[in-house]
This record gives sequence, C-alpha cells and structure tokens, in this order.
Amino acid sequence: MKENLTSENHREMEKFLSRVLDGYKSGNISKSDAVSGLAHVMAALDINNTPEAISWFNQNELDFFKDPTDISS
Repeated sequence: MKENLTSENHREMEKFLSRVLDGYKSGNISKSDAVSGLAHVMAALDINNTPEAISWFNQNELDFFKDPTDISS
C-alpha cells in the first residue's frame, strides 16, 4: 500500500530542501553531495518508501549528505 505525504510532511520537505540549498550555497556541502542526497530521497519516494524520505526530511543537520571519503569537508 502506498503511503502518501501529509501536509506536515510537505512542510518538512520544504524545510529540508531549504536546508540543502542553503548548505550548498554556504559551501557546507558540495554540489555533488547535494545532488546525490536529493536523488536518494527522490528514489525513496519513487519506490514508495515514504518513511525513508520522511526520515531524511526530519534530519536537522546536513552531515548525512557529506561523503565520508571527502577529507576536505
């Protein structure tokens, strides 16, 4: 059964997208890491894994976007 995003989830998603864009703009995350993370969330939604996408929306920091092999971060 497909689980749809609620109105609250949409608000969380908008905040999440703002954090990602602000993180890229400030240099806190690379363009590559931002694109990769956003693609991961979109893929979760595409396969109806709504709970995973919501868990990304609810992250307060962007550390989960950073490539652990990138020593420049």
